[in-house]
Amino acid sequence: MKRAFLMFASLVLAVSCSTFAADGEWTVTVGCAHCNYEKDTGAGSCAAAGKTADGKVVLLKGDAVKDLKFKKGGDFKVTGTLSADGKTIEVKTIAPKA
Repeated sequence: MKRAFLMFASLVLAVSCSTFAADGEWTVTVGCAHCNYEKDTGAGSCAAAGKTADGKVVLLKGDAVKDLKFKKGGDFKVTGTLSADGKTIEVKTIAPKA
């Protein structure tokens, strides 16, 4: 009985401590993961990235950012899914902030 309880408690703890991907909407300052945000991303090459209002830098991935001129910068509203590790947003939509 004690062994079953410990296994159950371990499972509950593992599930409650896990980080899950989350859908959301963010306002980000777009820039280059390498040229603008290398200290935060460790990126060795250019890629789209965004800095959130709380100062966290995330990589922007997906078809919606293919034509984004991220090196021009600017503030954008992004909707998508934040990865479980919180380092990447799979972008569904991106538009200049109004």
